[in-house]
Amino acid sequence: MAVAGLVGMVILAVVLVIVGVKRFDRPAAVPESFAPPGNLPTATALGADTLAFDSDRTGNFEIFAASIDGDVSAPKQLTDDPSLDSWWPRISPDRRTILFYQAPAGVHDVDATKVSLWAMGSDGRGLVQLRPAGLDGWTLQGHAEWHPDGTSLVMLGGSRLNPQVFVTDPLGQRPQQLTDRGGRNIDPAFSADGKRVWFVGCPKSICSDADQEIYSIELNPSGDGPASEPVRHTDDDVRDNDPYESPDGSMLGWLSQMETGGIGVWDVRVADIGDGGRFTSKPRRVVNDSAVTSRPQWSADGTSIVTHRLEPGRDGFDLVRIDVATGEIEPLGFNSSANDEYPSL
Repeated sequence: MAVAGLVGMVILAVVLVIVGVKRFDRPAAVPESFAPPGNLPTATALGADTLAFDSDRTGNFEIFAASIDGDVSAPKQLTDDPSLDSWWPRISPDRRTILFYQAPAGVHDVDATKVSLWAMGSDGRGLVQLRPAGLDGWTLQGHAEWHPDGTSLVMLGGSRLNPQVFVTDPLGQRPQQLTDRGGRNIDPAFSADGKRVWFVGCPKSICSDADQEIYSIELNPSGDGPASEPVRHTDDDVRDNDPYESPDGSMLGWLSQMETGGIGVWDVRVADIGDGGRFTSKPRRVVNDSAVTSRPQWSADGTSIVTHRLEPGRDGFDLVRIDVATGEIEPLGFNSSANDEYPSL
C-alpha cells in the first residue's frame, strides 16, 4: 500500500505539473473579428537620414520619426493611443511601411504574450493589425524583422518555454518554422543577402540567460525553410542578444551583458565574418564602459551603429550614434527627458 500510495502521489504531482504548464502556456484568444489585411499600408518613402523609434515622452510609448543628419528635426509622432504602448518600429526596405508592436499601456516589452504586430504607412496612416496575440496558437511573439527585399518577415513565436524562429509572408501570415531546437530560439534577423537568419539560442534545452549564444541557419532556395542545421558562433558565459549583420555582410554586431547585478553592464560586440557567416575575428567590445548600450542598428555604410543607451546615473534611455572602429559616442540631440529607444534606420 505504501508503494502504491507513493506511485499515486508521483502521478498526481506529474499531472499537476502538466496542468500548470498548459495553463502557463495558454495562448490568448484571437478576436473573432480579426481578418488579415490584403495589403500593407504604404506612404511616401522616408528619407535615408530619417529613423523611427519609440518614446514614452507622451506618457505611454508611441512611435516617432525624425531626421538625424544635417539639421536634426523635431520628432514627428506617428501613433497616438494612450491606452496602448506602441514600440519596436521597423522601417521596410522600400521605406514606405513601418512594422511595430502594440501592447496594453504599461506592458511595453516585458510580456511577449500580450503583444500584437501592426503595420502603418511611413506617415503613420493606414494602421492595420497583422498578428493579434494568440494567432496560430502562439503564446508569445516578437522581434519581427524584414527580409532585405521586403518579401518576407522573420520573427520568434510559439510557446513560453520553447519559442522558435519562423519566416512569414510580408503580412505576417503563413508562418514556416525555421528552427526546431530545445530551449530558447529568439531575436532573429536576416543576413544582408537574405540567405541566412541569425538568432540567439542555447546549446541545451535547459537554458539560463548566460547560456544564450549566437547562431545562424542557412535558408533553402525558396527562403521559407532551413537548408542546414544551425551553426553556433559564440561559446562563452556571456548573455548574447540581438545579432545584426552589417549592410555589406562583412561584420556582425550584437548585444552582450558583460556584467550582471542590478541592470548590469551591456555593450555591443562585433566580429568580422566570412563565408557562411563564420567568424574570422574574435568578438570585441565597441564602447567598453560601464553603461547600458543596447541592440545595434547599422548605418548604410557600416561605419556606425545607432542604438539606445542608458548612461550611469541617468533615468532614461537616449538615442546615440557610435563609431564602430573607435567607440566614439554621438548623442542624436533629441534632448528628451523620457525614454527614447529601439531605433530603426
